[in-house]
Amino acid sequence: MEPTNERPALTTISTSGLYRLRLSAPKLEKIRSYEDGTCSANLFFLDDQGNCLSKSYGTKYPGSLATLVGRITGTFAKKIAPNATPADLQVYLKPAVGKTVDVSVEITAVSEWNGRPQYKYKLTFPKGSQKPAAPAADLPSEPPF
Repeated sequence: MEPTNERPALTTISTSGLYRLRLSAPKLEKIRSYEDGTCSANLFFLDDQGNCLSKSYGTKYPGSLATLVGRITGTFAKKIAPNATPADLQVYLKPAVGKTVDVSVEITAVSEWNGRPQYKYKLTFPKGSQKPAAPAADLPSEPPF
């Protein structure tokens, strides 16, 4: 039986540049809790061509999490409480989930694991009326998902 929803194969982003990414919701069981009362999740970003990356965000550093949600939604996001539960983190991310945004991705190769390269990602979102760091001429206006 053929799949009804044809999607491109997933490929880890390995080249720095401008990408039009969409944030996927983390599953509640994938959000990790720690003894100090904080929690974190690997957030998954995907574009329409199957390019993807995951980056860890958590309540230990609520400023970076607030910046992420604020940049994606285009609004001011208050910082989440450091002792928030995994369910609270999931609710906090909900306004940003499913939104598509242009992101400049800077990549640094870190190591290898099981013969596959591992990368560290630095995401830069355009601020206000600023243009993205890389030209967006080759990006479609909306991904088909």
